[in-house]
Amino acid sequence: MSRHRQSARPAGARFVLLGTLAGIVAGVLAAALILVATGVFHSPTSAFGRAEIARNGNVQGVLYPGDPTRETSLVDTEKARLSYIRSVSASAQWRVAGLQGPYRLTTGSSVTLVLPARAQPYLVSDLLTFAPTTFVRQADGGYLLSENIVVLTGATLSLTATDGLTLRLRSDPSTFVSVIGLGGSVLINGTATAPVAIESWNTRTGAVDTDTSDGRAYLRMIDGTVSVWHARIANLGFWSGETGGLALSGTDASGTDTSGADGSVTAEAPGTAGASATAAAGPLAGAPLAGAPVLPPQLLRAPAGSAAANGPSAATLSAGFQDVTIDGNAFGLFVTHAAGVTITDTRIMNSLVDGLVFHRFVSDTTVTRTSAVNSGVDGFTVARSSSGIMFDQITATENGRNGVSIDGRSLADGPSAIGTGVESFGSSTVTRSTVEDNRRYGIELSGGQALGVYSSLIARNDMGIVLDDGASGVVVAGNTLKDQARQSIAIRDRVTDTSVRNNAISGSQTGVYVRNAGASVTDNTIRAVSNHAVSLVGDATSVRVVSNALSGSGAVPVWDETSSGAVVAGNNLSGWQRATTALTLVRSLFQPLTVIWLLLALLLLVTALTRSGPQFGAIRHPYAERVPLTSLSRGIVSRESVGGAP
Repeated sequence: MSRHRQSARPAGARFVLLGTLAGIVAGVLAAALILVATGVFHSPTSAFGRAEIARNGNVQGVLYPGDPTRETSLVDTEKARLSYIRSVSASAQWRVAGLQGPYRLTTGSSVTLVLPARAQPYLVSDLLTFAPTTFVRQADGGYLLSENIVVLTGATLSLTATDGLTLRLRSDPSTFVSVIGLGGSVLINGTATAPVAIESWNTRTGAVDTDTSDGRAYLRMIDGTVSVWHARIANLGFWSGETGGLALSGTDASGTDTSGADGSVTAEAPGTAGASATAAAGPLAGAPLAGAPVLPPQLLRAPAGSAAANGPSAATLSAGFQDVTIDGNAFGLFVTHAAGVTITDTRIMNSLVDGLVFHRFVSDTTVTRTSAVNSGVDGFTVARSSSGIMFDQITATENGRNGVSIDGRSLADGPSAIGTGVESFGSSTVTRSTVEDNRRYGIELSGGQALGVYSSLIARNDMGIVLDDGASGVVVAGNTLKDQARQSIAIRDRVTDTSVRNNAISGSQTGVYVRNAGASVTDNTIRAVSNHAVSLVGDATSVRVVSNALSGSGAVPVWDETSSGAVVAGNNLSGWQRATTALTLVRSLFQPLTVIWLLLALLLLVTALTRSGPQFGAIRHPYAERVPLTSLSRGIVSRESVGGAP
């Protein structure tokens, strides 16, 4: 028994040793395969929802803080109100006998003061006359507006004061108001030392309204003329671009078609059937309104079968901004269907969604010395169908997703229900600008043609400049790119005819990354990169990497192991230091033949350790099992010994 226990202990120890060694070898092999696969196959993936707010709040930006269901309903209500006002205003002057000057319309739970055409502009003093109970001067000299205002074509609302003006738009849980230019002109002009300030105001808390879940006061201009100089606009808007705070909409952008199926006018006030014509609903219910008369809804109904009223005649939108601060809006400044807009020396900050948005069909617009800081999603956005946007000396920093996003893709890729064109858009540039510390990309150019980024500083973003989705004719020249987390310049996914030249790149993992795209990478200085100066992946038949100065440390300066067709020549590699990284070490050690020898060694080790018995490790005769029979017996067997008869 003692001998059996002694032999069992070495056998158990051998199996423990076997398991340990096998686990170590398997772990090393698995780690090596993971490292190799990660290095070869890993490529950054596009985040979800390019033009929308992220559902996960990660690199797509900060999640919107409001109530999507309720705010969407409020947007629809605002559209219905504006539709009603637009249809009624076309015929109010001749439907209501003796109507002269401004008038009021009951619209849902609020009242709207309508300013019709006249030669002289409507001033602050006029508002005190026409709306003495809803436009009230407060103790600090500011004014509180508690009803909506609409400025019709031919009218001008001038919120101008040489000694400064503060306008507070009522915005609390029970109601919010808006100022809308419906073809008219709105002037918000202060001075450099005494700006005009417009902000939302919660009458219950005596402070600005920061809660969008129940709607929030906003400014919107549809056609006409907008001039904003030396002003501060803060904490306005909710949910949509058109109600986002400060919105400019050109012709056909209001979505206020008032025609019914039979061509008649939809001239029933939203939610006001049977309402009193002398009192407002909502927070003003039962209170008499002095000044402009409230028109009875029954006088404004169009007879059945009448021609549709088209509202004020269409006018082109003209807009200019200079020395404006926009702080805390849902969308800082939203522009759609406009041309020739100029924005200069403007500061946009703390927007809940995007800072400055050029949405649909904006063209020939310049943005100069303007900043977008700490936006929830993008700092500056140019959406599909907009072109000819010139950004010069802008600053985009600390935004939740991209600093600048320019989307030049077509609105449709083929036949569509409404016959949308398939042409792409472009001719937009970013020049002499600073784009720093954005959570995702510094500048993203998606699709489009004839785009450019020139003489700009792009620093400390996750990635610097990204070109994707088939952009063509893009020039990236004369820029300084510093300390991006991953790639300084990325060109990928069908991008063609791109020139990357005379850029100074430093401090990222990869200087220039090209994947399945065409680009000329020439005369760039790339230094202090930690992986590759240039990485080529996939089809590189239209790629030239020529006359660049490449320095840094990594496996190789130009990595093209998974690409084909590129021209790589004439680059200065004297400053490149080949670094031994974990990945390169594993790749050098774990070649196919090395792996085979390791497996053979493991097999021999297993065979040796699994042999059992006391003979393991002992010295034995080579023919110990082959002995003569005489050594096992005397060789003589008697008959009696085997049971035979004597």
